[in-house]
Amino acid sequence: MTAPTLQEFSLIRTLTEKKQQDNGFEALSSAFYFVVIDLILGLQEDEIRDSITDGHFLRVTNQTSGHDRGVDALFIDEASAPPIIHMFNFKYAESFSKAKNNNLPSGEIDKILSFLNAVNQQEETLIQEVNPVLASKIQDIWKIFESQNPKFKFHFCANYYKNIEKSEKERLERSIGRNVDIQYHLMPELIKYLASADKKIVNGRIKGIDRCFFEKSDGNIRALIVNIDARDLVRIVIDDEVLRDKADMDDDEYEGMKNYKILEDAFNDNVRIYLKKSSINKNIKTTAMSEENGKFFYYNNGVTLTCDSFSYSSRRSPIVDLKNIQIVNGSQTIHSLYEAFIEDSSKFGNIEILCRICEVKDPKLSTRIAEYTNSQNPVKSRDIRSVDYIQINLEKEFIAKDRFYERKKNQYKDKPLKKRVDAEKAGQVLMAFFNRSPYETKNRKGLIFGDKYEEVFNETINADKVLLAYSLFEKIELEKNSVKSTIVNDSVLV
Repeated sequence: MTAPTLQEFSLIRTLTEKKQQDNGFEALSSAFYFVVIDLILGLQEDEIRDSITDGHFLRVTNQTSGHDRGVDALFIDEASAPPIIHMFNFKYAESFSKAKNNNLPSGEIDKILSFLNAVNQQEETLIQEVNPVLASKIQDIWKIFESQNPKFKFHFCANYYKNIEKSEKERLERSIGRNVDIQYHLMPELIKYLASADKKIVNGRIKGIDRCFFEKSDGNIRALIVNIDARDLVRIVIDDEVLRDKADMDDDEYEGMKNYKILEDAFNDNVRIYLKKSSINKNIKTTAMSEENGKFFYYNNGVTLTCDSFSYSSRRSPIVDLKNIQIVNGSQTIHSLYEAFIEDSSKFGNIEILCRICEVKDPKLSTRIAEYTNSQNPVKSRDIRSVDYIQINLEKEFIAKDRFYERKKNQYKDKPLKKRVDAEKAGQVLMAFFNRSPYETKNRKGLIFGDKYEEVFNETINADKVLLAYSLFEKIELEKNSVKSTIVNDSVLV
């Protein structure tokens, strides 16, 4: 089980509070429905509202209430073949202590089992026993029964860390029936959904050169090292799905890449944003367009990407199928190559590059790969930490508060300055206030994202604590400037 952290609890609570404010709900538990169903199914708010069958929610929203038999929401996905019946049971913990220490309650298991049995048996009395909203949905399910066998998914959703107590969980899974798929969406799963919610999944296929490839595997990680055409490297991050999938192109077809831009979603896990005016980028581009570009393979460190999975056939010039690509090291190389290709694509016939592909199942492992593969380059510690889970969660929590936390420098340069919070400045005010180290904050700020990082950005840090320290810093600065101005004026008068 993932270790409980106050920061994760705070992130979910902040998102829930925003839904509560937006919809005018009295209880956070009502708003929690909207947060979670959106994460799992991606429904619009009116669809979510129509799916809610919880008796308490219906009552407080002035609808006809009644028994819900443990089913808080029900959504029928008729676009799937066969249709999928999504049923939800929600639990919301108001305190972090309850969320991390208590098991997901099992008190409604018997009601749920009884309900599912009655639905499958089409018991007519069920319609009279439940509230009108749920009754209407049951009738819709029975209409589907007339022509199809739908799939059932029952979702247990909560901001808890511990699942249902073991013996009760086993009883539930033993009794629920083979036609029902049980899914548990607890705090670790909710955080994973949030991490990928604003990402566009980037898939692609890439062709290796000759037999220049090597595979290595260790436990939960698998790697493929392969030599590739530089144009192919650019192609798998182009903003066109058809091109990304076309792994065997001729020179004329490559020209089509000039009509598209690079898909920046492929660089979300990279430690820094692309800096166009960097001297490193200028050198990469110059090398690619020089008479020595045939030696690019030897001059460049290559790129590292992570993915959910890769597959290929062990033959000469293998085509590698990649799912959910993230470039974690090599953003500057790819962007510079793309600019050079746009300027003069005729130079690219001889450019090869080393590509290391890592298949990882654990997002935190992907983060560590991004950190370590960049640690030998001239990257500031702040940039390396930008892909840390704590920084990503802070960014999402600030967005829920209509603020912009820049875990990467100038990440939100297009947003109003007053709404932006720079991660480096955040680290300074946190270290000065909560760690009581103002001297180090001013004179040794490299410690903040270095040796002192875990102390400054610990698991208890959330957006509210950052804003508290920020506001105190701003008030102190105003007072300091006022006193300084007074001293200067007094000296002038003397």
